[in-house]
Amino acid sequence: MSSRWAEKQSLIARRFILATTTQAAICIGIAWTLAALIDIPEPSDRIRLPKAFQFGTFCLLIGSWFLHVSHNHVQGERQMQFRRSLLLALLFAVLFTGVQSYGLWAFMRSTTDYQDPQLNTHGFVFMFAALHAMHFLVAQSVLLWVTLSAFLDRYDHEYYWGVTFATWFWHALGIAWIAILCVFSIAS
Repeated sequence: MSSRWAEKQSLIARRFILATTTQAAICIGIAWTLAALIDIPEPSDRIRLPKAFQFGTFCLLIGSWFLHVSHNHVQGERQMQFRRSLLLALLFAVLFTGVQSYGLWAFMRSTTDYQDPQLNTHGFVFMFAALHAMHFLVAQSVLLWVTLSAFLDRYDHEYYWGVTFATWFWHALGIAWIAILCVFSIAS
C-alpha cells in the first residue's frame, strides 16, 4: 500500500526539473544583465574583489535569515508564513547565484594574466569561490526540493527534518563564504 506522500513524489520530481531549469535561466539572465550593464573591471595584478561579492554576501545572509524564520514557522505550524519564508529564501538564493556568477566572471576578467592562473593568486582565489559556488548550487537544489515539498504539505510541526537540513546546510555554506571572504581580504 503506497502512502499519500509516495504518490506526490513523482509530481514533485517533474516540478523540480522544470523549476531547476527556470531557476538556472533566471540566474544566467541576472549574470548576463549585470555583465551588459556594468563595465568590465580594469585588469590588475592585485586581487580586487568585485562589488558583486558584497551584494551577493548580503543576499546570502538575508536568505539565511528567511530560512531560519521558515524553520521557526513550520515548528509553530504556521504554514502560510512558512511557505512565504521559503519562497523568499529561494528568491535570495537565485539572486545570490546570479550576482555571484557575474562576480566570478568579473573577478576572472580583472586579472592581467587570467590565461595562466597557476602563476598568480587570482587562480587560487577563483578556485575557492568556484568551489563554494558548486556547493551552493547543491544547497540551492535542496532548498528548491524542500520548497516544492512544502507546497504539497510534506512538512508540519511534527515532521520538518528536510527544512532543518536545508537550513543548516545553508548556514554552513554562509559560514564557509565568510571564511573565504576573510582569506580574500588577507590575500589582497
